[in-house]
Amino acid sequence: MRLIFSKLYICLIIYYSFVALVFDEYDAGRSDVMFVLQRILESDGFFTLLDKNKVVKQNKYFRLFATANTIGLGDTSGLYTGTQQINQAQLDRWEIVTSLNYLSLEKEMEIVLAKNKKLNNPKGKEKVANMIKVATLTRKGFIAGDISTVMSPRTVLNWCGNSEIFKDIGYAFRITFLNKCDDAEKNIIAEYYQRCFGEDLPESMINIQI
Repeated sequence: MRLIFSKLYICLIIYYSFVALVFDEYDAGRSDVMFVLQRILESDGFFTLLDKNKVVKQNKYFRLFATANTIGLGDTSGLYTGTQQINQAQLDRWEIVTSLNYLSLEKEMEIVLAKNKKLNNPKGKEKVANMIKVATLTRKGFIAGDISTVMSPRTVLNWCGNSEIFKDIGYAFRITFLNKCDDAEKNIIAEYYQRCFGEDLPESMINIQI
């Protein structure tokens, strides 16, 4: 974020706009730069242009939102390298903080089918449901500390698309997700796949020769 760009852009937004300004990946910003938002986050916030000796007040309909992967705590897991810790005083100025968990199977399936309309049939829905069940197992395994890589809804979408290209669900799973995982954890993830699809992958423990 360039400070000079931020001043001009934020000034125009907060003064003239009846819209919401959303900072995506908020925790990727450097804390020394993000201080530019400090006064704006106050309920009666304003923006000061020191070089112009001018104070810009907020439009009463102005709203500011932000998304972040780490809630301002920085990267503690290794999954979100590049994120920064957010100054606690600034974090305290956000009046509402909420979290978004993974979607239900039905909602996630709705999104996947919207992107892959050819699968919007009984057989296709069964296939997509099993994909999401695999993803759900990886998420539970990650929370439990069994694996260090997790499947996002985006991964499911990519897997679904690759399965249509290669006409092989197992192969598509390997090139979409499994190849990104730690070798020591591949047998666990292959087991997740086996539970949902009833077939073994080469990485499955049953296929490992001692």
